[in-house]
Amino acid sequence: MTLVHIWQPDEEPELGTILENVWHLLGVGLRNRKHGFHLPVVATSTPDEGPDVRKVVLRGVDRAHRLLRFHSDARSSKIRQIEQNPRVAFAFYDAAEETQVRIQAQAKVHRSDDAANAAWQGTRLFSRRCYLAEGAPGSPNELPTSGLPNVFSDRNPTEEESRAGRANFAIVLSEIRRLDWLYLCHQGHRSARFTWDEAGKLTSTWVQP
Repeated sequence: MTLVHIWQPDEEPELGTILENVWHLLGVGLRNRKHGFHLPVVATSTPDEGPDVRKVVLRGVDRAHRLLRFHSDARSSKIRQIEQNPRVAFAFYDAAEETQVRIQAQAKVHRSDDAANAAWQGTRLFSRRCYLAEGAPGSPNELPTSGLPNVFSDRNPTEEESRAGRANFAIVLSEIRRLDWLYLCHQGHRSARFTWDEAGKLTSTWVQP
């Protein structure tokens, strides 16, 4: 199901249908690396550094708990920023779907608990290689460098070699608090907002694009 297929100019979809479609697109983005929702932009901020944005890979979608998951080097600035201020924002866009989704969420960093351990076990050796970098992301260098030890410049680590990267691995679970949906349509754009309170109660409304 995609919104492009269900949208009828003379028959507006219901808000519940819109939200169902958003969860569908998030699931597609999770599974399909070519889909626009696979690489959302995530914004963080701190009092000293102000706003900061970057793309991440969508690694998990838990609809029951309204959680989005991505992985990160535990030494990165975004992990420090989230630990200082857990309020984050996501921006998803897929040109083929003509759909943008903006999400406000409450994030939490997991380093060594069951959730992080399970994510590490599900990570391929190719991905684990990233966490074997000798310095933290953003560390200054005199020359261009991947930060990886030379032995891993042209190969993946073995399972045993990859274990050294576990200490640098973290996941971020973000609980969705507000979701803004925008559909670009030549008959006139459409927009809706979905908000969950502290108890998980949903409020849905159309908004002007």
